[in-house]
Amino acid sequence: MDEPRKGALTSAQSALLDKYRYLLEYGFHGSYVHGLDSKGRLIVPAAFREALGEKFYIALTPDLKAIALYSVTEWELCFCDLMERQSRDPRMERVVRFFTKYTYKDCECDAQGRVLLPQKLRSKFLENARDVDVSGVGNHIRVTRLEDAEREEAEFENEVPDVLAFEAELDSRRHD
Repeated sequence: MDEPRKGALTSAQSALLDKYRYLLEYGFHGSYVHGLDSKGRLIVPAAFREALGEKFYIALTPDLKAIALYSVTEWELCFCDLMERQSRDPRMERVVRFFTKYTYKDCECDAQGRVLLPQKLRSKFLENARDVDVSGVGNHIRVTRLEDAEREEAEFENEVPDVLAFEAELDSRRHD
């Protein structure tokens, strides 16, 4: 952050930056369209590779609806969070079971920056898609069929046509 602005931050703003500093510096941001080759390999965008690490996990997104690539640390945090929730509510066992069923560890990119997406994940979440949307979601990379990503974007625009009004509504609820 530029120094003049940094000095003008409130303590709450500084705390917020400190809380999310790691994701600001090493998180995944942006969206790319890539094709899968005939073997099911995906080019991991160069902008994501360093933060992902040499070895990483391929698993599910937190909502269990798409493929995710996690750095080792981020996957471990996600898994531990699920385990904590399971310890508070046994119904979470099914979520943990589903999440781990579709988790693959020690994944890595080849020399061309490609990773082989496991067949089971491709079949369930990408079907026969050739083009996929590869998006940064802060702590992980989300991979979904391009048409699904486009549909989700249209749904978002319909559900939240005025983002500032939506944020104001959330803020007003927080102060009630």
